Amino acid sequence: MNTYKIKLADGLALLLLLVSYLAPFFANQIKVNINVLTMLTNCYIIAYLAYNISFADSKKVLLMALPLIVYGTFIIFYTKGFKLTVDKHLLTDIQYLIVNFFDVIFVVFVFFIIELVLSRILGTNITSIIAALGLLLYLAMHNTTYIPFDFYYKDLLVYFAFYVLATRINPAKSINKFLYPLAIILFVGEVYLVYTKNFYLGIYFSLFILTYIILKGDSPVGTRSFGKYLTFAYIYPYKLNYILLASIVDASPLIVTIMAILVTFLLGEILFKLKVKFLDYIFVGVH
Repeated sequence: MNTYKIKLADGLALLLLLVSYLAPFFANQIKVNINVLTMLTNCYIIAYLAYNISFADSKKVLLMALPLIVYGTFIIFYTKGFKLTVDKHLLTDIQYLIVNFFDVIFVVFVFFIIELVLSRILGTNITSIIAALGLLLYLAMHNTTYIPFDFYYKDLLVYFAFYVLATRINPAKSINKFLYPLAIILFVGEVYLVYTKNFYLGIYFSLFILTYIILKGDSPVGTRSFGKYLTFAYIYPYKLNYILLASIVDASPLIVTIMAILVTFLLGEILFKLKVKFLDYIFVGVH
């Protein structure tokens, strides 16, 4: 029986992905705001992916996006009965696919391009300032009436702040010990305000510190690991597994979700053991 060592950064990403898939079925029982949970999950996953991307060259980042094209194309063909016609509804189908299945990974690649262009033109410091200003704009829209406009996708401002934060992190053997109690105290305080005072700023600021601590302690970076491999398996092939199982198995969405999780784990383990580079990049996006 094989055993795998999974690093904290990879393990947390895996856990949050699985929680995001299962939590909607138990939201009423556990009394959790799914929208808040989704946002917190997305913030860490985006930071986690950005951190890994920041140590990869552009070629590997493009290969990381390859499964998005492969799975996206297949899912559209599959849902159309393999009779795809290019018409005005195709863009709607693509938008639906991205929003409902590959939203986080798509956003990460868009942020990669935006951050790369801004950093090349304006420099990394100005780009960081822009990300911080975007976060302030989000907080103003969420908590005040001073901003005369609002938009549905304003959460992207928070996600971009997490993306930029993660790309600025370098792994370290030691981390400022002051950050640990600060993160805990801040997190406890935020949870207290949310659940006793019904006061929520729109984001848990403790998550910035916790994400920083976890990612900064993640080393070595760029090496082949089962944890990272499985994380990408649950980002990519899990979605196709769910769609295929939902179409052939007469069961509740919860049962289909559990089946898709198990199938994805088995598929990820098999592909990881095979160590075939072109299969890894086609199906998972990392090797």
